[in-house]
Amino acid sequence: MSLLTIIHYPDPRLRLKSEPVTVFDDELKTFVKDMEETMNIAKGIGLAAIQVAIPRRLLVIDIGDLDEDEDYVEGDDKSERRLSERRTVSNLELYINPEIIESSGSIDYEEGCLSLPGVFASVRRKEHLKLRYQDVDGKSHEIETHGLRSIVLQHEMDHLDGIVFPDRIGPMQKMMVLNKYKKLQSEELEPEEA
Repeated sequence: MSLLTIIHYPDPRLRLKSEPVTVFDDELKTFVKDMEETMNIAKGIGLAAIQVAIPRRLLVIDIGDLDEDEDYVEGDDKSERRLSERRTVSNLELYINPEIIESSGSIDYEEGCLSLPGVFASVRRKEHLKLRYQDVDGKSHEIETHGLRSIVLQHEMDHLDGIVFPDRIGPMQKMMVLNKYKKLQSEELEPEEA
């Protein structure tokens, strides 16, 4: 396995619409393992292939035993509320060529993103989903899900369509989130004083 590089906003590749996966082979299985390792080391609970610069309709999530009552913060290096660290059971889920068949209800959750580290915002999502997808062997499946799994799936599926979570919030809140992100990025680039 090898660690993949997570690309960060405003990298233009994050705006690409991902293409369907059509080849289900050993190379795909290796890539999935690399995505899992990358997500776990980054302390995330979801990762789309485009976030590692591969524009294919594939994502992995691992919410384990977490639920929607938890504070949802993905990959927050400066907070003790990192959701992945509260997970006591690991359960990798792979979704290839996912599509939402039905959705209902709504739920607001504070979201973060491994491609926009350090910023968060409350995003309204559908609470219940019916989803069709393929597994690593190309076999089709359907699931019904709700709560945190639905939130994470919608967040990662947005990536497959070139959408980042600030696109899902109001213009003023989006401006505040992106300004904070720019500030954090500039602070990281400043040389340390001796």
